[in-house]
Amino acid sequence: MPNRNSKLLICKNIKLDKSYKNVLSYNEQQMLSLCSSNDHLVRISENYSFIRNQNYINTKFSYDDCLKCNYMAFQNPDYSNKWFFAFIDNVEYLGENSTRIYYTIDVFSTWFDYWDPSPCFVEREHVNDDTVGLHTIPEGLETGDYIINESNNLSNKMNLCYICVAVTYVPDNTPQLDYEGRVYNNIFSGNLLLLFRNADDCTRFIKCYDKMSRAEAITNIYMVPILATGVSPDDGPQWKTYTYGSGSSAISTEFAILPYSLGDAQIEQDLTVSNINSLNGYTPKNNKLKVFPYSYLSITNNNGAEVTFKYEDFINNLPTFDISCNVTAGAQNMLIPKNYKLYGGIEGHDVFYNYGLAGGKFPTCSWNTDPYVNWLTENGVNIMGFQIDAPMAQAIGGSIEAILGAASIANVDPKTGATTVSSQGVSGIGSGLGKMIGAVQEQWRHSLQSPTLNGQVSSGDLSYSHGNTLFTYYKMSIKYEYAAIIDDWFTRFGYKINRVKQPNLIGRTHWNFVKIGASEDIGFSNNLGSVPTNSMEIINTIFRNGVTIWHNHDNLGNYNLDNSL
Repeated sequence: MPNRNSKLLICKNIKLDKSYKNVLSYNEQQMLSLCSSNDHLVRISENYSFIRNQNYINTKFSYDDCLKCNYMAFQNPDYSNKWFFAFIDNVEYLGENSTRIYYTIDVFSTWFDYWDPSPCFVEREHVNDDTVGLHTIPEGLETGDYIINESNNLSNKMNLCYICVAVTYVPDNTPQLDYEGRVYNNIFSGNLLLLFRNADDCTRFIKCYDKMSRAEAITNIYMVPILATGVSPDDGPQWKTYTYGSGSSAISTEFAILPYSLGDAQIEQDLTVSNINSLNGYTPKNNKLKVFPYSYLSITNNNGAEVTFKYEDFINNLPTFDISCNVTAGAQNMLIPKNYKLYGGIEGHDVFYNYGLAGGKFPTCSWNTDPYVNWLTENGVNIMGFQIDAPMAQAIGGSIEAILGAASIANVDPKTGATTVSSQGVSGIGSGLGKMIGAVQEQWRHSLQSPTLNGQVSSGDLSYSHGNTLFTYYKMSIKYEYAAIIDDWFTRFGYKINRVKQPNLIGRTHWNFVKIGASEDIGFSNNLGSVPTNSMEIINTIFRNGVTIWHNHDNLGNYNLDNSL
């Protein structure tokens, strides 16, 4: 006859549930210690005969004690040292100190030590490496509208510009350069490029060319960023002074001649934007919220174009850019990401133009040249031995009609009253004055011509006039409300994995959630003993449904804890 030495413990306040939504990663001894602790143990008895797994047991415990309990543990030492753990389903009063307990074996806790996990298809789990950008599989969660967390310009230096004048001729008293091989940013140019620090110098330069009858030598005028030229506005030797005329009528202007062969057009390098720290004021616990589509970087050229960049597609999650700008007309410029969508730092491929953002066009300026001044300079050098300047021509021009009118009165036909102007009449006023009148008439016609408008207004002028021909970034994210909801979801259920891998049953401080594929097996029996087939199938079903594995009973259910690695 077997000894009556089987043991039974009945316990209270064990937080495990029979649906296996929450389980413990406790081995057999840890589970026994939990059940034996003062906080949970209600009664213990060691004089039972073999306790069969028949879903109920008759005990000598009081009905009142049994009502307090929700969990039990038992052992049959004559047959095995194995402890079994079970949920108390119900208690039935049989008599004084005689109560029947109905129970269901806790398959997970009973056999947790007896199987090992193996690689399988894992749908979700808490990852053991939450590096930003490592986990980007779409979750299919509602994100709501996006908002701007932070905005700034990548650089404000693009607004600092010279006026660039393209000419085919440089005044004689300036240092002459070789007119051949003019290459700017590896682009050949048939012009020389002159730089002006301000509009006054440029205006005086145009007047000088008018007076020299060289207006046609100016082929273009446009704005160009100072950084693109390599010419410092404070470097005195680079700037030349040119003076036209002498005395009180002298015109002086200052400019720099743009050096040839500027090489590659990169003016600002390694401009960085830090990753986002909070989403609309919400600081996430899970780093997946720091990647797209929960947060991303948007950059605009302030001319109607916008590009989305993902933090996680940059090496070290640090968005880094170069700004490239030509000195040719329009100052074409581009924002170029560095180390973007790059696997392992491929040598020689750290800048990616195809992912860049073209900047706004810098203004092509309008300017006027006075055809009258040009003609006067060419043709009015010696009229009657003296030079007629523009003010004098305008004064004389105003009297032409009166002079011609007086000449016509002397040629009225007395019979018909018809008036004619004869060449003799005009010349009769005086040959010298007549020649002057002829000359003034032609000058007057030229003075009536409107100044010629050259150049055009570009679409980028408005942005430039507002000082905004820049690249502006926006750190975008979902709203606080959605961020908190999604973060709670990740905190409780981990990330979508969708890979065949060893499931993470442990690794987090307080709990790990694991869900495997519907037809997957979590593992197999180990060398401690064989898990019954029906019990192993229940364990597999637990993981197929998804389960939270807690690592400390006292904290079970407390999702407010820091569940970091």
